[in-house]
Amino acid sequence: MGRRKKLDTAQLANALGASRTVPLSGRSAQGPLGLVQLHAEVQQRLKSSGGRPTDPEWRLKRVVPFRQERWAELEAISRKLSAGGRSVSPAQLAAFLVERQLADLERELAEGGEDALNEVLRNTA
Repeated sequence: MGRRKKLDTAQLANALGASRTVPLSGRSAQGPLGLVQLHAEVQQRLKSSGGRPTDPEWRLKRVVPFRQERWAELEAISRKLSAGGRSVSPAQLAAFLVERQLADLERELAEGGEDALNEVLRNTA
């Protein structure tokens, strides 16, 4: 088999009739692949120094309220992520998810989303 040419995003977008494209590099995956990615991140970042494994870069502890059904979801997902690897608590899972969402938000704001955010804020004031 011959070598494949690198796919040009602009050509693909044009061929599919896309009105815009959104780069996906660095963005969190959603769905089943997102859970696989989250599991790998949890296993990589949580380190044990004799007690419960934790991310060594976490320095602050805060009390954050949750709705009961959301906490139950965090418990269920943390059990799944803990199977066959490092144990992850619902609170640790929540911290991972907050960090990921903040990183995504920062990226969106840097890519011009700040104008859209300012527009929303102006319209709600």
